[in-house]
Amino acid sequence: MPAAPEVDPPSPPRWHQALRESGLAVLIFCLLSWAVTSGQLGWFSDTLADAQDKAYDALAKLEYNFSSPHPLAPGARPVVFVDIDEATVKADNPSPYLFHRGLLTQLLQQIGNSQPRVVYIDLNLSFPSQEPTLLPGAAVRTPRSAGDQALYRYLDTPHGFPLLLSQPVLFEQPLSALHGSVCWVTPSVVTDSGATVRRIPRRWQGGPYPAAEALFLAAQGQFRCPATTAQRAAPPKNIYRTAIYGEPIVFHRIQTGNATDTIRDWPALSVVSADDLLHNGLSLEPDVVVLVGRTDHAGLDMHNTAVGLLPGIDLHLNALLTLMAYHHALLPLNPLISALYAFLVMMFALLVAPVLSSLLTRRLERWGLRQELGNLFEHPIMWSLLYLAAFLAYRYSGRFLDFALPIVSLELGRLILHHQTGKLVNRTLKMSKLLG
Repeated sequence: MPAAPEVDPPSPPRWHQALRESGLAVLIFCLLSWAVTSGQLGWFSDTLADAQDKAYDALAKLEYNFSSPHPLAPGARPVVFVDIDEATVKADNPSPYLFHRGLLTQLLQQIGNSQPRVVYIDLNLSFPSQEPTLLPGAAVRTPRSAGDQALYRYLDTPHGFPLLLSQPVLFEQPLSALHGSVCWVTPSVVTDSGATVRRIPRRWQGGPYPAAEALFLAAQGQFRCPATTAQRAAPPKNIYRTAIYGEPIVFHRIQTGNATDTIRDWPALSVVSADDLLHNGLSLEPDVVVLVGRTDHAGLDMHNTAVGLLPGIDLHLNALLTLMAYHHALLPLNPLISALYAFLVMMFALLVAPVLSSLLTRRLERWGLRQELGNLFEHPIMWSLLYLAAFLAYRYSGRFLDFALPIVSLELGRLILHHQTGKLVNRTLKMSKLLG
């Protein structure tokens, strides 16, 4: 009697396989994430960190082409950028390199008349200008010009709102010597690999507030200027050069007087020319958050960012508006929540990618394609789903959820489950070279 033909055991359900693969991938993902944040694995940790930065840049550049999806929240204070633009400098300023301190005093007086919530001055006022008076043939005054003296008197006078400066001194005198409402905030931002700005710094213990965080708190009426003595503590090592100390900045175009492209910015932001405030009778609404900065060509302070070169004032505006739009404090995302989200997204991608790949293959066969395709489209579809999930999280929650490490984790997890140790080593080395 002939033996019965062997019957292959039934393959496990697709969801069961996806559960195993995504579960193992999450464990690998957590291990790789630890390697990135701790830096304990040397060049491999650096390679993974660079891959995360590249993934972040890809999301930021895509989001940069759209307007923010978040309107101004009820009760939130609008943000006004007073732009010392090219037109202002050409019309009023006798020197293209240093905005006249007398004109700056008039500008601040005009802004102060509207009783703003807070004013941040993104200009270097550390040293006297030695500028002449605004009269033909006037001599240079030392050590302090009439414009410097007027600005000093204004800042030395108490106001009903905080005036934030980006240096701890005014005309070589410490801000603690002033009796007004001035406070030092640091304009520093977090730079990652390639000296690229990607994140908002958090305040370190005993240090000054970062400009964006101070403005964010002032907009809510919660800002209190720290004592000057408490701001002299040494910062932690590399605090402005590591992602551990910062939250992502969501970048959008800031439409200034020098811009020529289509308006794509934040709904909570208004941009006005300083020249309109000085000479054209424009006045600001009361109780708004005001930032004063330069965008003229001679005054540009350019920085390398995730979306390309941007002026320094654009960094502060985007950082502040990120905090205001997404309503979360400067706190890192809980690792358990991040791992759970990664698990759900990877399982969804593992379940959906084969289905979509099969549908696409059948459609191509109906159109006359005779070549055997197999699961050719499964991996690109899976990667696209992971990228889409990361982009939606970045756009609508302001959180960066890496999609590069989950892709690597899935690939390594599949090789481990199929006991392909030789391929595992080769694939790991290839991915390291590719990511680097």
